[in-house]
Amino acid sequence: MMAEIVTMKIGPRKILDYKETDYEGTIIPAIGWEPGMSEEEIWACSDGWWKLEPGRAVRCDIGIVLNPDNIVVCVAKIKGIVKRDDMRMRFLGELAGEHYHPWIGKTLERNDSKNPIAYFDERAIIAPEDVSADTKVLNRK
Repeated sequence: MMAEIVTMKIGPRKILDYKETDYEGTIIPAIGWEPGMSEEEIWACSDGWWKLEPGRAVRCDIGIVLNPDNIVVCVAKIKGIVKRDDMRMRFLGELAGEHYHPWIGKTLERNDSKNPIAYFDERAIIAPEDVSADTKVLNRK
């Protein structure tokens, strides 16, 4: 069975001026990305709340977070999805680990959609073990 991969393109870091919470009710003070953030910080501020295609989202095994330049800044293993009343969803997961570190810093070619969410199957992206130091783009032709 093929794994599905979802990418989440996040914009510049923004301090929220409204009360946003995660699935456990913890207040989220900011969303987005800025240089110098750790993968843990990036995953914590970008795992939700998204408008997702539920059927596809639930099949996703890997989440890739991209900065505004489509550069991979975080890779996580998705364990589940939580939805809220307005049907926005949040990914439950944890960092994918060292196996996926070769992807960090590489550009991911994706379509020009304005939607920050994109779905791929595992054959659409170069496997971590095939990425070398001179690899620039994570997309098979």
